[in-house]
Amino acid sequence: MDLKEARYILAIARHKSIGKAAESLFISQPSLSKYLKNLEQQLGAPLFSRLEQGYVPTYMGERYLYYAEQIAAFGQEWDQEYEDITRRAHGRLNIAVPIMLGSTLLQPTLMEFHRIYPHVTVNIMEEVSFVAEQTLKNTSIDLTIYNVHTFPKLLEYQVIRREEIVLILPESHPLKCEAQKKEGFSYPWLDLKKLSHENFILLYPDQNTGGIARDLFARYGIDPTALLHTRNSQMSIKLAMDGMGAAFAPASYFHYMAESRADRPGCYSIGEEPVSIMTIAACRPGRYMPKHVKDYIELLKAYALPFHTPQSGSERGTETDRLP
Repeated sequence: MDLKEARYILAIARHKSIGKAAESLFISQPSLSKYLKNLEQQLGAPLFSRLEQGYVPTYMGERYLYYAEQIAAFGQEWDQEYEDITRRAHGRLNIAVPIMLGSTLLQPTLMEFHRIYPHVTVNIMEEVSFVAEQTLKNTSIDLTIYNVHTFPKLLEYQVIRREEIVLILPESHPLKCEAQKKEGFSYPWLDLKKLSHENFILLYPDQNTGGIARDLFARYGIDPTALLHTRNSQMSIKLAMDGMGAAFAPASYFHYMAESRADRPGCYSIGEEPVSIMTIAACRPGRYMPKHVKDYIELLKAYALPFHTPQSGSERGTETDRLP
């Protein structure tokens, strides 16, 4: 098994389709189909069952894919290290990121990165929902950038920023006049108990902000109406600003959405102490990190600095950089 062969078969398994796999590999469908047929003849057994739902690995195929993934990973490592060794200006940067974080953090930094590395191609794979698993499943991903409430154990990572989770209400909400300045909080503070009868627009509990909302409600002993659940942060924030219900979001998301509005929606601190979330750049353990990837992480940190909030004493020492 060589690197080309491994990448071809992995593409078929990933897309479950000869046509889509060929498109991703930039080769013709007949060529890939012939390649697979010849390989299966050499092995004396099929690698895939051709079913209605697409190409599904046989037992032989599952074992083949196990070794193909390792070969492809080493091939990717070599390609990147070779580019560094020879100091070539060309390269690529593959990033998995939630859509809203891509808009608020990546988009403002990409022109500066392009200025420094004009011949590095950036491929951004945006998802509405949780993306951390992409780092472990997809060997082509260089960085997965996402928000966490607790740090991952199976990934190497660097913290880009720590920011406050805020409560969002429309400009005309009656609780606006009850907000107060409170030491240690970045925004006017509201007692969450006062919103026990409020309608809420919530992310799902398996998402970081959705899980934080669930924990806050439990801590305050309240059970407000969840008028709508969504995985789309942008939708939840806009609906809250429009007055459909309250919502929680990272402060940077709020400011991004508020910039384009004529009104002035409310952004409030909540909790007995500031509720924070971390944005991290993560990768597979032991992955080689090219210079342009390291430089991009530093660009993200510099851009995120205005939103970075100090960590509390009990959390200090948990954010050590863990990327090579």
